[in-house]
Amino acid sequence: MKKEGYIAAKNFFDARPKLKVAAIFAQKGAEILIYFTYPIFLGALFMLKHGFWLKSMLVCGAGFLAVSIFRHLYNAPRPYQVYSITPLINKNSPGKSMPSRHCFSAAVIAVSISVINLPLGIVLFVLALLIAVLRVAFGVHFIKDVVAGLALGLIVGIVQYFI
Repeated sequence: MKKEGYIAAKNFFDARPKLKVAAIFAQKGAEILIYFTYPIFLGALFMLKHGFWLKSMLVCGAGFLAVSIFRHLYNAPRPYQVYSITPLINKNSPGKSMPSRHCFSAAVIAVSISVINLPLGIVLFVLALLIAVLRVAFGVHFIKDVVAGLALGLIVGIVQYFI
């Protein structure tokens, strides 16, 4: 998306304050739901003595660490830096935009959970897509950042099947 698209998205939400609040709430709510579901999922598997809990924790953790290191080294700027715009959500950290860790984490968690509970995994992946769309609309990520995060999350999640 180009500068005009980010400005249009900001103007759209600024002109609709209730929708803006709802969108911010939806993004935060989706994050919270996904991020709280995962430790509950791991805890349940641990209590059931299901060996997948350790594999999931190690593979997802290693993936998150690898994405974090790559982001630090690559240090891609964020849309609000490139275009000198104000993001819709409070974000002051420069760089480290590519790939989106929010999207990576949401996608890898969705895939992990789908191994055991496919319907829940699908719901969580839909929430991951919502996070991706809103992170772009809010001006904190480029489309390539969220697509890369989702794709890497899917790949790392699928790796769990084969280890």
